Amino acid sequence: MSSRSIPSATLRRRAAIASVLFAMAAAVLDASSVNIALPSIAGALCVEPSSVAWVMIAYQGALAAGLLPLAAIGERFGYRPTFVAGAGLFALCAAGSSLAPDFPSLIAFRVVQGAGAAAIMALGIALLRQTVAEKDFGLAISWNAMTVALCSAAGPTIGASLFGLGSWRFVFAASVLLAGIALLTASSLPSRRSVSKEIDRVGLLAYAGIVPAFIIAVGLARQSGPAAAIMLASGGTGLWLLIRRDARRHTPFLPLPLFRSRTFTRSVLASVLCFIAMSVALLMLPFALHDRLGISARDIALIMTPWPIAVLLTTPITTRLLERVRPALLCAAGALVLACGFAVLAAAPPKWGAAMHILGVILCGIGFGLFQTPNNRTLFLSVPVDRAASAGGIQGTARLAGQVTGALTASILLSADAVKLAAPLAFGIAALAALASAAISWSNDR
Repeated sequence: MSSRSIPSATLRRRAAIASVLFAMAAAVLDASSVNIALPSIAGALCVEPSSVAWVMIAYQGALAAGLLPLAAIGERFGYRPTFVAGAGLFALCAAGSSLAPDFPSLIAFRVVQGAGAAAIMALGIALLRQTVAEKDFGLAISWNAMTVALCSAAGPTIGASLFGLGSWRFVFAASVLLAGIALLTASSLPSRRSVSKEIDRVGLLAYAGIVPAFIIAVGLARQSGPAAAIMLASGGTGLWLLIRRDARRHTPFLPLPLFRSRTFTRSVLASVLCFIAMSVALLMLPFALHDRLGISARDIALIMTPWPIAVLLTTPITTRLLERVRPALLCAAGALVLACGFAVLAAAPPKWGAAMHILGVILCGIGFGLFQTPNNRTLFLSVPVDRAASAGGIQGTARLAGQVTGALTASILLSADAVKLAAPLAFGIAALAALASAAISWSNDR
């Protein structure tokens, strides 16, 4: 009996891990592959090129707005049902996006699809924590990191391949397939529930309305400065009022009590700074390569490809190092290597050709591969198991906040200066952000 029960339990655990990773892959692949089809969508649905960006803004806005609310719903009603509902919505709306007859319908599907992705992102690692033993949790996080890196790297290629089948509508096929596989294996996910708690409906609805204001402000920044400023001020005021309200409540909607842990707070800050650095550099790098080397989009993609590949190769090594090296030291070392990569990109002279830039790209990939897994492990292990969903929501929010801030910074630099001046400045800002992340990570070892 024992010999049969062990393989059965192992298979169930592997199926549960596969469900989470396939769902994560679907959410990440969608974000990195749909960009390829934007020009074609604009032409097919008769919208201005400046307006078609809302295909991504709608998705990212709903994703950002849904992370903490869906984490709270998961803690109230259970991780598995909330995760499965989110994956189902994601798959259904990805299919709906591919069949959308007009632009408003497409945007509506993208909003709901983003909400489904928020459930996946908020609860995925919480489910992994329930699935594996605590000693294997670092390994589970590394699997998630490798999945994200691989899909980020392969996203544009997969998107282009699907687009090559004849229509932009095929680009959503990969999301439907991956989310469908996640749903097929979802019955193996653990059904344990955390301590049920009442949902603060007012806080939930307020937060879901406040966060999109920041995303919309970024979308409007280059079209209408005054409108963007109004949206930014509205979001900032709303967030300040919500924080003040929750600070006086015994059971706040915002997971403010988690920030009483210095380790958790430092891990979140280090993550925000790291993603600011990454976002600034990744957005500026194609412009810098084109300006400095005068190369085609295909060659730019080839030079940038070692970045996610380096992350993919470094992550398993980092997982093994966690058995011997303290996580805070690995985080600090990774952020320092990342800063070195940005410094190389800032100083790379055009006469040195692609080699110097490739070196910088590889260093950035290695640095992020060293940083990500130990930082996530520290973040999640510093909170109680029954608050893992809230930690996942904060982790996702930190990532998006860093990405949006970095993208806005790069956009401002590009609009203010020529690429020749903006690129070194952007890489310098990225290096400083990575150094600050290293310092914060190092302080976690004290």
